[in-house]
Amino acid sequence: MRGIDSGPAAIAGVVDRPRLYQVLDSQWVRICVIQGPSGSGKTTLVRSWLQRQPDPGRVLWVSVNDSLTSRQSFSHQVANAAARAGVISEDKLEWSRSQLGVSSDPVQVALTALAGSEPFTVVIDAYENVGEARAQIDIDLERIVRAAPNLRIIVTTRGTTGLAYADPPGGVTRVLTIGELALTVGEVRALIAAQTGIDDERLAESVTAATRGFPLAVRAVVLTLAQLGTVPQVDSAEWNSVIAARLESLLPDRVAAQFVTDTSVPPYVDEELAQRLSGRADTAALLEMLERTGFGRWIPYSRQRSVFQYVDTIRETFRTRAQHDPERFRHLCTTTAQWLLENNELVEQALQFAIKGGDYALADRVFVSVVVASPDSYITDRFLPTLREVPEEVLDQYPMLAFALALSLAANAMLRGLSGHAARIAYESSATPDYVEPSVDAFALAGMRAVARRVARDYQDSARAAREALLMLDDLDPHLQAKHGELIGTVVRQLSYSLFQGGSISEALAAVDRSVALCPTQTTRNYSAVYAAGICAFAGDMQRARLVSATIDTNAWPGELRNSYLNGPGLIAEGYRLLDALDFAGAAEHLRTAVPFNRTAEFWPFFVGISISARHGLGQAHAEAVRMGTELAEAVPRPGVGDNIATERLYASLALAWIASNDHRKAAQALDPVRSDSLYAAAARVALPLAEGRTEEALRRTEELLDLPGHTIRTRAELHTYGAVAALREGSTEQAWTWLNAAAIAWEATARGCTSPCSRRATGACSPSWARSASPRASGPTSTCPPPRHARPCPCRCLSLLASRWSSPRSPSTRGSVRSPMRSSSHRTR
Repeated sequence: MRGIDSGPAAIAGVVDRPRLYQVLDSQWVRICVIQGPSGSGKTTLVRSWLQRQPDPGRVLWVSVNDSLTSRQSFSHQVANAAARAGVISEDKLEWSRSQLGVSSDPVQVALTALAGSEPFTVVIDAYENVGEARAQIDIDLERIVRAAPNLRIIVTTRGTTGLAYADPPGGVTRVLTIGELALTVGEVRALIAAQTGIDDERLAESVTAATRGFPLAVRAVVLTLAQLGTVPQVDSAEWNSVIAARLESLLPDRVAAQFVTDTSVPPYVDEELAQRLSGRADTAALLEMLERTGFGRWIPYSRQRSVFQYVDTIRETFRTRAQHDPERFRHLCTTTAQWLLENNELVEQALQFAIKGGDYALADRVFVSVVVASPDSYITDRFLPTLREVPEEVLDQYPMLAFALALSLAANAMLRGLSGHAARIAYESSATPDYVEPSVDAFALAGMRAVARRVARDYQDSARAAREALLMLDDLDPHLQAKHGELIGTVVRQLSYSLFQGGSISEALAAVDRSVALCPTQTTRNYSAVYAAGICAFAGDMQRARLVSATIDTNAWPGELRNSYLNGPGLIAEGYRLLDALDFAGAAEHLRTAVPFNRTAEFWPFFVGISISARHGLGQAHAEAVRMGTELAEAVPRPGVGDNIATERLYASLALAWIASNDHRKAAQALDPVRSDSLYAAAARVALPLAEGRTEEALRRTEELLDLPGHTIRTRAELHTYGAVAALREGSTEQAWTWLNAAAIAWEATARGCTSPCSRRATGACSPSWARSASPRASGPTSTCPPPRHARPCPCRCLSLLASRWSSPRSPSTRGSVRSPMRSSSHRTR
């Protein structure tokens, strides 16, 4: 391995460039963007400058690979480079990895990790490889520079970057373009003299004019002069490929050419990988020769060693040649994938190489590592191009790859309709690949098959499969559970969500509690805890939801997480809290944070159900019902829509919105897809006959639905409230007060800070959000009949209002004239 020299020695065969070193040395230059095409000497310039630094350990070198797909991937690569260079400790690296896996804002993670560090410079080489993530990463880097006065950034790129226009505090941004990167006549003269022994100003002027000072072209010409004594013709249209081909001819023999072909497949190599790829023992000498002849350069990889990286045009040319021998190319790709995995490099790239190499068993194992290391990996389509290269006929043998493909397709708004097919391949596969340990593997595969059924929209089957998988966990050795807690805890978390969607709320909460206990880090425990908070809030147990939320350690899981997909259940919990507090505007605004991921998230029905109720409360029921009805009628179902409780709740919200819009026909149509015994649509099924004046039917339905098992606090309280209205209309005053008191007790028991029965919170709690947003009232004379003497005293003013306003049936002239709720402590309707 080559270390980075601490002395000022220049790179062999490269001319010193003091005029540009001054720019890189200047502490006033907080951001330096070095911009130019491949071969313009960008990396060579920075590498030469680094060799002359008195303390190269104060420079962090990050070489961006060409498979980077997201800002999270970039952040992981920077964190790994920082640890290798000793800028951050191993403990901070582990902390950073855990935070980057769940945080939506890597800037805060970076600033926390770098707190207290000495002044240093970050060199980001090949920045063009950040691709579509460039705009966001530009913003991230500028924010870091603004917040960290001891940090400077040097970027080399073939493309454009918004960093060129940054205005960092305490300094400036300097852009070096191809004009400044071009070698001057003096620099060309020095290079010719060093390589050929000829010191001729006229020759230097001629070469400079012929090549326009383009460093790679100058290098090729100088080498040609040294061997052939002629100047090659410049062809601007194909200049890079011509230069690469010319440099190839300068290799000493076929052995060297084959070595370059083999080692150009990975993004970079160290001596160990070069030897594994080429099978040669003299890799150190070969790499030394390649650096001397301008084929590549050593770049910092860690404090102890560097890695060798080819000039882009060279790598592209020889990598294309490597593909001419398909069998050997597959071997090279597989070897590269194994090395990347062993060295804890970007797993995304390891997955890509494993698939290109046709080693699907390795790719299958790699994806398991991805899921455990990066919780956001199963909510993105960034693996989709690579996974679609896997032949469909082999997916049955590698179920994790089929599952990965299903997840990637589901996360793509245009292709999510294809996810079910891949998911079915995954859960129907009988293959049993090896991952970590046989019994753990069996549980992980059983869990995957349960979740795959959910991806395929088989929600009830998913719940049954989840239940069976958890039985396997009961038989798993406790030692193995502790050893593989991260993997098992991740699987159990997803199984809890399958149980939840299947309607088994108690089992879901028990499973998520197990997930919290199994996860070995506070970060992943937090991730499981938000699932518990979301489930409790949905069920109406807001007190427990608040207690669970309070266990989240914000130091291990920063506040920026609240706007990310990984906090989806937390967003659901907060949405219900706002609805229950009658803060409809707050609930509607709160959901705006879910917009970036809502369109492809399986939480979509929950978000939409809350949105409809919030808009309903704001008097916008009709517009929201029209909008959501249109989306639900699309040919490809929205994510998360199916035979599950979230969808039942969604359709019930939609029905209530249509009732408020006086369109009872569409309200009935909204309830058609929902099971008649659904507890989550029970209140809507009573509200519809109430709105149509069929109070006897509403009362009968209330009694039938209350007898069903499995009610949550929320569903029972809502049903009690609507049933009380029906009872009052039918003259059953005693029954009405019994149900109203039951509803009040249920909501008071879980309302936060419910110290006064007449408080706004208590009033809101007594009349659930759906009941508040759709209960019609009688327009006839109000009744002043008090509650029965044996009934519990009315805990809230809203109960008295309901009793007085709903005691007689509505006149025919007012039937169906329900309007949206007013934002008041007692829900008034006209």
